[in-house]
Amino acid sequence: MEWFFWAIAVVSTGLAIILLEVAKVIWWKPLHFKKLFEAQGIQGPSYNFIYGNAPDIVRMARQESSNTKSLSGHNIVPRVLPAFHQWRKTYGQKYIYWFGNKPRLYVPDPELVREILSNKFGHYKKLQGNPTPKEHRGLVTLEGEKWAQHRRVINPSFHMEVLKGMIPEIAECGTNMIEEWKTLVSSGANEINVLKEFSCLTSDVISRTAFGSSYAEGKHLFHLLSELILLRFEKSRRVFIPGSRFLPTKKNMQDWSLTKKVRNCARQVIESRERTVGLGKSVNYGTDLLGQMMSSNKKQGGKVQSNIHMTTDEIISECLTFYTAGQETTTILLTWTMILLGMHQDWQELARKEVLEVCGKNDFPTADTVNSLKIMGMIFNESMRLYPPIVTLFRQTEKPMKLGRLTIPAGTQLQIPILAMHHDPSVWGDNVYEFNPERFREGISKAAKHPNAFMPFSLGPRVCIGQNFAILEAKVVLAMILQRFSFVISPNYIHAPVHSLSLKPQFGAQVILHMN
Repeated sequence: MEWFFWAIAVVSTGLAIILLEVAKVIWWKPLHFKKLFEAQGIQGPSYNFIYGNAPDIVRMARQESSNTKSLSGHNIVPRVLPAFHQWRKTYGQKYIYWFGNKPRLYVPDPELVREILSNKFGHYKKLQGNPTPKEHRGLVTLEGEKWAQHRRVINPSFHMEVLKGMIPEIAECGTNMIEEWKTLVSSGANEINVLKEFSCLTSDVISRTAFGSSYAEGKHLFHLLSELILLRFEKSRRVFIPGSRFLPTKKNMQDWSLTKKVRNCARQVIESRERTVGLGKSVNYGTDLLGQMMSSNKKQGGKVQSNIHMTTDEIISECLTFYTAGQETTTILLTWTMILLGMHQDWQELARKEVLEVCGKNDFPTADTVNSLKIMGMIFNESMRLYPPIVTLFRQTEKPMKLGRLTIPAGTQLQIPILAMHHDPSVWGDNVYEFNPERFREGISKAAKHPNAFMPFSLGPRVCIGQNFAILEAKVVLAMILQRFSFVISPNYIHAPVHSLSLKPQFGAQVILHMN
């Protein structure tokens, strides 16, 4: 029987060690973090076991989104980020809250944000939520040398000369949409939901310029991608439990199935191009972004640099990343700009006058004319200030750091609230909630009291690689619309922004069109 007591002792010791480790993770470490920050004057909501304050964030967001009352102005932070708005009022500009057992420091100071995002030594890494398999990661989630490698391969695809060559494709897609609008207006159906219209348009543009196909041809792939994007956004708002991504839950099984289908579709396109070039039927991989990327990757994969080229799986990941970010960003930028110009007819007329003077009434915008649309550039900047495509960013410290006057322990997550920073009266002045493109007359760096207060595409080395593409596409499309239509906000429009992957009008974006 002696062996039995030894077994009991061993099992009991093992259980005690496990329980101590669990207690350390869910109790001692959070308490330690809390004391460190309180000693520096940083307060916040109470820590709750397992989930932290995540349920409060979701609950308050749902309460706000259940309100169907239209906002009267552009002070949207209380509706879009209700928990963070409430905590800021209670605990001050900087505070700490808990996502699971992880501390998150709210950092709304432009100077500290610049310090975080401009760091080139990897001290503030991208926050990894639900882990993604290595072969499925793109620029958004990669770190270190792997990120630098992908960036080197992809950069040539986003040179301005390459982007300018895409203007005819963008104009063709815009023409198709505008012809449909003309038909609708002529039939008396002059109310349209521009959120839906621009979503289809930008899917068409991204598919032609990135994959060499039309939206109609790639409709199945885009439908799958849309489902996958929404599913992963929902999962990102939940506290990650280690190992849970391997469990055959309903959400996980949906994710696995959609991911497999999406990647198979993209793989077929890539392998088809490789076969075409391999058989000598073509001398290059194509002039779209996928072709540019494959060509650049081939050059990087030469004998001297064979260790830095991308695999097929990695190219697929970058294609899907570009589709997701490029399509969503431009859709949201165009949607909010249409809404704002529908609300502010004086700026709509100024923009139209500039377009007609620079581009004429019927001519398609060109690289030269688009570059000359200064007032439109100011309007887009003000639109992204009030309604930025990225609402918030997260980073995480890899080692103890000194941030301003604060000592930040390793493992602290940092929240950079772009929306809140863009709506901060201390940075933008008393007219912060007004639509006033004039503030960008002298450029971005002089628009606010801090040169880095405006950051719709992030800052530093990891600034969005596709920002020039998004702005170029938006300028071409809006110029074509202003040449042919005037518009006002529909009485059916409810001004209710909501954070759903990006910042969207919750109930659609209805405008009334009139042909010029």
